[in-house]
Amino acid sequence: PADPLAREADAEISVINNYFGIGLDAKVAMDFDTFRNENPGKCRSRMKNQMWYTVMGTREMLTQSCKGMEKRLKLECDGVEIKLPKLQGIVILNINSYAAGANFWGNKVQKKYRPPAYDDGLLEVLSIKGVTQMAASKSLPGVSPTRLAQAAHIRITILPGDDVPIQV
Repeated sequence: PADPLAREADAEISVINNYFGIGLDAKVAMDFDTFRNENPGKCRSRMKNQMWYTVMGTREMLTQSCKGMEKRLKLECDGVEIKLPKLQGIVILNINSYAAGANFWGNKVQKKYRPPAYDDGLLEVLSIKGVTQMAASKSLPGVSPTRLAQAAHIRITILPGDDVPIQV
């Protein structure tokens, strides 16, 4: 039988290759992209780009424009609504690498979850509490965001209110 989600008149099916971010990581990426487009001469090397990305992350850490994102989103995984913890973003992964090489899902073994695999038909869903957690997960072994789910079908509803940054 056809996918019940695809039968809805206004259904939109999207495909991601690597990861999807909503909230904090998307906001930092958007700020960096805006800066890079406005200042191409300042973004001519990987090292400079990483420095500016850190500047954008630090700025976001101070403003916390994505604080309270759990009140702005509704997350359903395989038809089950997931109660969101306090968070500033959600990341959905299809590979075991994020943000230039971080193992965002982590290596912690839990009976609740299978080890991630790009070809298992499942996506890994994580919450991001803040910029510090994102930075720590990239640089400190064993630190990773909170796992929310592994699912074949994910639906995120953006509730009425302020704009929400998204990156694919």
